Amino acid sequence: MLGPRIPMTVRLPKIPFFLPMDSCPRRCVYCNQGEITGISQAPSPDAVQETLSRLQPPHEVCYFGGSFTCFPEERRNAFMDAVFAAPEGSCVRFSTHPRCLSSAILDDLTPYPVSMIELGISSLDNDVLNKCNRGYTGEFALAAMELILERGFSLGAQLMIGLPGQTEESSLNDLLQIAALRRQRETSAVTLRIYPCLVLDKTPLAELMKRGDYIPLSLEEGILRAGRMIFEAERLGFAVQRVGLQETESLAQSVLAGPHHPAMGEMARSVSFVASLLERSSEGPWEIEGKQISLLKGHDKFGLRHMALRTGLQLQFIENQIRYRKF
Repeated sequence: MLGPRIPMTVRLPKIPFFLPMDSCPRRCVYCNQGEITGISQAPSPDAVQETLSRLQPPHEVCYFGGSFTCFPEERRNAFMDAVFAAPEGSCVRFSTHPRCLSSAILDDLTPYPVSMIELGISSLDNDVLNKCNRGYTGEFALAAMELILERGFSLGAQLMIGLPGQTEESSLNDLLQIAALRRQRETSAVTLRIYPCLVLDKTPLAELMKRGDYIPLSLEEGILRAGRMIFEAERLGFAVQRVGLQETESLAQSVLAGPHHPAMGEMARSVSFVASLLERSSEGPWEIEGKQISLLKGHDKFGLRHMALRTGLQLQFIENQIRYRKF
């Protein structure tokens, strides 16, 4: 494996290693990584190395769930060195906290084939960040993103919807600020993840909800808000690599409230796709590619039903106005 920068266009099979809440600087009100992933203990660097040594072909090694650059230097380097046990051509990405980035840390990463640094931003709204106990300001987070891009790394920004004190306008303003930063750096090396805020058992947020100090989004509100986020993000030129949390048995058992659904991401993408169609025409006809039909007809015609709700048109009329693009 050669070179510290891997093009964002690289598409390798992923192998994730979860380091739940490992070295996080503080406890966010909504977070319980063990409940989300179903994993309570992180693997050791030796265990990672042994797993990677058995791989074929090249993979993208992913360290998720903790604050990777908050690890002590020796431990962080041990996890990074383990990546060299993977087949030639493999690379590594990791998620981390804005408070644990510096020029010195990024310099230490240059010998490794880093495909992306994913930064847990959550929000850039200072009031929201304070209520979530994130421990930094929006300005601080933007500076951390700028440092990553300045050093030539690809950036993944992890945003959330439905946080305490957060409005849809606040979320959309987050996108505008990141887009302005990207334009300033003259780079496209930024992708997004959009996660819903769920109320998990054994979290401070659960206590806030029980006291009536926090009202979570409903599933419908969450899908619509995430769909609008996707639509605006793509208009701004961002690639959205994931919407919604990976479903696990542990997560399903731990969610007390909030927009939780295994197919939330797909339904949110349907909302975004419908918005793009209606931007072209309010009554059709609409020309689409065959591979896009699932965005309208999947999940009991969720996209078509949303379109009918938005336009007041009959479902059958809308279906008759769909045209398939010929190649």
